[in-house]
Amino acid sequence: MEKNISAIYDKNTVEFVTVAAEFCGFLERTGEMKRRPFVDKALKLLPLLYLKASLLPEYAERMDEFDPETFVTEGDYERVRAGVAALMGRYDDYLDVFLDDMAYSDTPICQTISEGLADIYQSVKDFICVYQLGLGRTMNDALVVCRENFSEFWGQRLLNVMRALHDVKYNVRQETEEDVDGPLPAVFDADANYTEDDLYEGLDTGEDE
Repeated sequence: MEKNISAIYDKNTVEFVTVAAEFCGFLERTGEMKRRPFVDKALKLLPLLYLKASLLPEYAERMDEFDPETFVTEGDYERVRAGVAALMGRYDDYLDVFLDDMAYSDTPICQTISEGLADIYQSVKDFICVYQLGLGRTMNDALVVCRENFSEFWGQRLLNVMRALHDVKYNVRQETEEDVDGPLPAVFDADANYTEDDLYEGLDTGEDE
């Protein structure tokens, strides 16, 4: 029992709790953000959350027969999902191949960033809420459940969402003037009849005098 209880105060557990709490708070504040800062922050938090989850102590085992209490309601889940969906707009959808349903499909399945983040939020927030109660046995079991859910479900969800967010951030040709602060960078048009002077216009060729 002492070995199990020590897992909830392990350095890696405490660091995961810190990052997880920041992640949950971040998703609960989507109404205060714009798309670009949201995507930028998400792409910083998600890798850190994945790293800290992968370092959770593996020696902890369940101490009670039943799962710990859950706290995230359907309403909580939907508020997070709807908030992210509204923020992402038409960029919320993406095609995914890392799903169990792909065993029955020959083509990628449409997923949404908002639902993926809400799925991660639900599992992580339930753990945080139990951890904050300060009851050793339930804290330990919530840690074990969260670690299991990470390996079986939301860890892959996190990676899929990161790929979609990366595409939103760096595929500039999808952006419009309304989505960015300032003018868009010029995009090279392969079909245009550029001359050599056009291609080098405005560049310092570095020729020696």
